[in-house]
Amino acid sequence: MSFNSTEFVFFLLAVFFAYWAIHRTRSARFVLLFLASCVFYMSWNARFVLLIFASTLLDYFVGRALHRSQNEGRRRLLLCLSLAGNLGLLGFFKYFNFFAENLVAALQSAGMGPAASFVPWDIVLPVGISFYTFQTLSYTIDIYRRRLEPTDSILKFGLFVSFWPQLVAGPIVRARDFLPQLDRPARFDDRKAAKGLFLILVGMVKKVVLADTIGVALVDPIFASPGAHGPLGVAMGVWGALFQFYLDFSAYSDIAIGCGACLGFTLPKNFDRPFLAQSIGEFWSRWHISLSTWFRDYVFFSLGGTRARLLGRFRNVLATMVLVGLWHGAGWNYLIWGALHGLASFAGMLLPEHSREKIAARPRWSRVLRRAGVFNLVALSMLFFRNGTLREGNRGLQGSVDMLAGLFAFDRPLPALEASGLLALAIAAVVHFTPRGWVDRGEGAWLRLPSPAQAAVLVVATGALASMAYEKSPFIYFQF
Repeated sequence: MSFNSTEFVFFLLAVFFAYWAIHRTRSARFVLLFLASCVFYMSWNARFVLLIFASTLLDYFVGRALHRSQNEGRRRLLLCLSLAGNLGLLGFFKYFNFFAENLVAALQSAGMGPAASFVPWDIVLPVGISFYTFQTLSYTIDIYRRRLEPTDSILKFGLFVSFWPQLVAGPIVRARDFLPQLDRPARFDDRKAAKGLFLILVGMVKKVVLADTIGVALVDPIFASPGAHGPLGVAMGVWGALFQFYLDFSAYSDIAIGCGACLGFTLPKNFDRPFLAQSIGEFWSRWHISLSTWFRDYVFFSLGGTRARLLGRFRNVLATMVLVGLWHGAGWNYLIWGALHGLASFAGMLLPEHSREKIAARPRWSRVLRRAGVFNLVALSMLFFRNGTLREGNRGLQGSVDMLAGLFAFDRPLPALEASGLLALAIAAVVHFTPRGWVDRGEGAWLRLPSPAQAAVLVVATGALASMAYEKSPFIYFQF
């Protein structure tokens, strides 16, 4: 059940009305949301809900044991149990074939491996496993660090792990932000619900009208034949790919946050106009914020952060960003993509005036040039990221090399690009760089509409979007 499906509309309406009908009974609303989350997830593959149950049980009991124990050796052992259990499941389903294939190839190169090549196992990647695994890990790590007390209710913890709006593709929620919301009385706030509906509508338009159009009409044709395009074709491909991924994923985040708001919950912001960034470090403070802050808090700081000397700082940044790349997928393209962002992040840390206060004091022309530079650097890295996505027809490393060569192939003809893709890309760029005040005024105008008018807009918009979403393109981040 995808957000851009007709089934989801009926699911959301059913959960919304049932939840607010019984919201005064605390245990009943918890049970309803937990069961709704199970139904939502099982609509993809019912058997994989058992993995969510396994992570929930493991970290619930580990968290309680961590809190009770005063023995540091035992506490470290318990933390290792949580890490091994969660990362073990993630590693098997997501990375087994990649590491096994490369291990066999390395042994063969050294003359010690089997004669036959490795035959990949037929392993189905459970939807959302990268997201809920990191969510449960943050719970046990925070308890280990004495920054969080465990919940005494396995139902509440299970709801934290499986809360359906953000279960499949985030944003990644921390227990210290979500669990306290369960302890508060549930009160319907019509203004918050109206804001939630506005976010859902915005997300649907981003996905169906812009992201899917850019993907089908612009990005897919260029990346399907990476060696056939010159500089302009490659540039349009990577610009389109960057906007497609941004619109697609931020759309999911908008819809998830909006659904949570309709039920009275506040989920963390996941994107903040990332193409206004003037450095790679600032880009990651605006892009997939819940993931970047997770790696910052639990990996980068654990390695020593910026407290280390120059080489240590380089190691910490590079290792963190390589792991960010690996989190996105099992392939060399993702590792290279992460390494490129790590190198660029470290280089930015060496430059003077990289703090936000000093960045804001720069002349306008300087800010514009820096933003253009960061945008194109990130877009160039999409050569590796987009060619590595787990979709039919991806070209892997060879496709990335062919497109890099295309940047210097000035003799190749100009690409024949569909007008709809170019128009969608232009609209997306204009909307992204629109002053924030204009966007806020649009939301304000929506909130001032009377409820019948809002309902009419939603009905018309739902019908129009349903007619456009004939391909029902899945959200890209479902595969991560």
